[in-house]
Amino acid sequence: MVCEKLQSVIDSLPEIKQIFDEGAFVTVVDEDAVMCGYEIPAGATPQIQIGEKFEDPTGVLQEALRTGEKKHNKLPAAALGEEFEGDLIPIKDNGKVVGCLTCTYSVATKERMITLSEQFDESIVKVSTSIEVVVKGLEDLYEMLSAMNERTEGIESDVNEAINVVNKISSIASKSNILALNASIEAARSGEFGRGFSVVADEMGKLAKDSGSSAGEIKATLAQITNHLGEIIQAIKAANESSKGHMDSINEIQSILDEAIQLSAEMKNNIK
Repeated sequence: MVCEKLQSVIDSLPEIKQIFDEGAFVTVVDEDAVMCGYEIPAGATPQIQIGEKFEDPTGVLQEALRTGEKKHNKLPAAALGEEFEGDLIPIKDNGKVVGCLTCTYSVATKERMITLSEQFDESIVKVSTSIEVVVKGLEDLYEMLSAMNERTEGIESDVNEAINVVNKISSIASKSNILALNASIEAARSGEFGRGFSVVADEMGKLAKDSGSSAGEIKATLAQITNHLGEIIQAIKAANESSKGHMDSINEIQSILDEAIQLSAEMKNNIK
């Protein structure tokens, strides 16, 4: 028959178990080290049944019951079939030790959790490093595309200036053609005396016509170049926006990974 204080602790074991992680073995023994109650991980088998006395080969449990001081204990595999480690917390009633609350973990499970945590940590670090490389590549691409965009816009400006020059040439060629036509008319009026001038006027007319035709072809070609440059500029802008969007998404992933690394570190500290 356990005392009222010890019974209240036993009744609270489910709530006490929630304070610790799922792998914890939480037990209550009385002042004679007799098992009075427990909460153990799902699927685990209790090594000591209620009503049985626990013989601690290390003597730490007896010392905690005797002194009323909290102790940390490591049980060898010979005691419960596998190694256990945890804390022993004396339960007192009006200053008298009436029992002990223990919270222990399987050392094998603990070591496995530490190993998994470290592997998880290493994996996250590798992913994080890979993401940093990808982000650096995207940043470089963004800068290259921005530089290309500036240069393309500069070329477009130069082409527009060339079109203006060609327009002027075309205008001059048109005026020259009119002048050559007028010169031919005047040469024809001059009869025999204007025959030589007429030949010159005809050649001027042909040159003006050819110049106008060439200027038109150049203008058409430059117009095509301008259209292509416009398409290139739009494509570069779209690529810039896409790379920036990818960088933002990757930065969000990196932030989540940083939180995961922090949680992993806290988990390892709690396990250890």
